[in-house]
Amino acid sequence: MKLLQRAGICLALICLLLFPSCSQESFDAAAYVQSVVDSIYRGEHETYCEYAKIGEEEAEQAYREHLKSESMYFANLVGLTQTDRTLYRTMAFYQRVYDASRYEAVSAQKTEGGFDVEMKISPLNLFTAHSDEVQSRVMAFSERVKQGEFEGRTQEEIDQAYCDDLLGFLEGKLDDPQWDEPRTVTIHLTEEQGAYFLEEEELLTIDRNLVPYAGEEE
Repeated sequence: MKLLQRAGICLALICLLLFPSCSQESFDAAAYVQSVVDSIYRGEHETYCEYAKIGEEEAEQAYREHLKSESMYFANLVGLTQTDRTLYRTMAFYQRVYDASRYEAVSAQKTEGGFDVEMKISPLNLFTAHSDEVQSRVMAFSERVKQGEFEGRTQEEIDQAYCDDLLGFLEGKLDDPQWDEPRTVTIHLTEEQGAYFLEEEELLTIDRNLVPYAGEEE
């Protein structure tokens, strides 16, 4: 479910941007893939914008949409109704999550249809290592509501308290982030009419390796 949501909300938009105007002789496929991931996960747009010939505002929009996409998925996962305040809070949390990600595009091999780019990724295990604890907090907060702890509070206030409870816990874990062992992932860069781009499935591969969720690890 998460991967389908990512494709529909965020990655389809990103795919529209990935068309660098480079000759085959001068094109550095590994550097290009690195620039894409830096842009969409860390908000570092300069190199990607040079490749794609777009303005930083357009790249920043894709970056913000990605943070929003992940925030909406998280809300769906834990049963949170996002308000403007909780969405802003969750997007800031995901900014920290992706700032902690570890990856590098290390080499590229020319193929008949484009390039195979080798990436080394150390998955951030925030959601996999603490899945049971998150679920316990979900259940505990639900019980607090049933017991009347929030009687007289608006639903928006309850949603804010719920969001703060879960993100406060996860942010505490981010203070000392942990990663799984590095893995090698091959990303296929497609050539079409003199331009190179990443298919949606390749972006999904990067996505689920950088920050996997329980049950979705490679």
